[in-house]
Amino acid sequence: QNCCSQGSSVAPRRPVSSRIVPPAMQWSWLPALWVLLPLAATVGAQSHPGTGVFEPWLQQFWETHGHPNDWARNRRAGEPWDIRVTKGLGPKGYGKVRVSVIAPELEAFPDFNFTYRSQFRHRWTENFLHSALLDMSPGANKLTIGGQDVVVDLPAEDAGVRGIMWGDPCISSKWIGCAFGSRFHTFDRSHQMLNAAFKDPTMDFFAILGDNFYDQTGELTKTLFAQLSPDVKRRFIMAVNGNHDNWICGEPECGNHSDNFGQGQMQYYAMDAVSSTLPPQDDANFLSFAVDPDRERRWSTFQNEASNFLTYHKLGNLGFLIFSGAASFAENEPHFREACGYFAEARPAMVFLMGHWNEPGYGCSSTMTTPAVREELLKIPGCAAFGDRLKYFDGHEHCNHVQARSSTSPYGFMVGGHGMSGACKPQFGFLYVDSTGGRVALRYFEVDSEERGDRFAQIAECVRSRGGLHACTELADTWLDEPVHAGREGTATIAV
Repeated sequence: QNCCSQGSSVAPRRPVSSRIVPPAMQWSWLPALWVLLPLAATVGAQSHPGTGVFEPWLQQFWETHGHPNDWARNRRAGEPWDIRVTKGLGPKGYGKVRVSVIAPELEAFPDFNFTYRSQFRHRWTENFLHSALLDMSPGANKLTIGGQDVVVDLPAEDAGVRGIMWGDPCISSKWIGCAFGSRFHTFDRSHQMLNAAFKDPTMDFFAILGDNFYDQTGELTKTLFAQLSPDVKRRFIMAVNGNHDNWICGEPECGNHSDNFGQGQMQYYAMDAVSSTLPPQDDANFLSFAVDPDRERRWSTFQNEASNFLTYHKLGNLGFLIFSGAASFAENEPHFREACGYFAEARPAMVFLMGHWNEPGYGCSSTMTTPAVREELLKIPGCAAFGDRLKYFDGHEHCNHVQARSSTSPYGFMVGGHGMSGACKPQFGFLYVDSTGGRVALRYFEVDSEERGDRFAQIAECVRSRGGLHACTELADTWLDEPVHAGREGTATIAV
């Protein structure tokens, strides 16, 4: 499908960034503009302001709070630091945790030893990354960073954990038409729901499955993250690389020099990836900048390295394996084998494989879709033993549903409905993961949709009044609920 094809009001089988479906409500008065958006989306990568859609709410927000790239001047004394907490790569040890701060300038932090301190390289260079890999113990780990107290709660190994998964979150049409962003109020309700949910002290992680805010320059990402509470940011974050994170138009054929190629995101989310184990990188200089898009100038290719996005670890009783489908299988295979060896030793109750693409195309080969990678992992010793306990999660198609199941257990889940048009009726929701209490459960909360209507107030009020999502599961659809028990050698397994 050509990236610049004529717009259509019919939802595509796969997410075609040029097929932009207008929302049914707020922008119905702009039919002519929506027809022009496919071309504008392509041109927008070369000239601001992207699609050319004027969004009064965004302009007003920036006028009130300041543009995200001006926050160095606007930052108030004592304002919380923009913290990232990510799990260390599994073989380094369960207690390894990477703590980072994103700032608009290089900070001294005399009370905290950041071993990496540098301006972002290649993309999103108005930001500065400060990062260090630490040894932590299970429980509350109290840090002081720039005069502020930060508590990182590391769940005990094999303890149950709780978290939230999103996929394909769109909050603005600045770069790509966010068809239902206004209708579903995705900007406000995304951060409001996260802030409410993570007041619960039992929450552990937040994961995004790619196409992270459809953001070429970092402005939208920083605008959303500025609204997240310290309680969200001090939890573990995981971020998958998607097609729009590499080429804003959605596919390599229409890539150009302004595209991000995941370069900005890999520094912004600061995951402890396989790259940190490959010389000349190390635990201090943990990302590889060997691929410089401006030197290579091959805009229609993946201008990055697989190792910057491939990470795996254990958090509590769950294993996580995160990868980018834009890289080749050959580039990833040695690390997949290492990951399987690690999981065989770490013995989590389940392994969650987290990718973006559900089907080939748009920069992903047939061997690198999330379902295809799972099939290959099941051929590798170490992963094969997990069978249906190796679950996969993807997005890309902008729907939320159980994607695949065996005769005994569901094992594939799509979490991609967050404001974009897609191959299903409009949806906005998130997945709540809970592996506590001797069970592993996946509960899908539909915040708003064409079929079920607006449920935000009901869910948010329940979370606030009852103290967390765990007390509101009657408002969710159960996608998975299976018991955990001890195996013959103390290995946590799932009874099916």
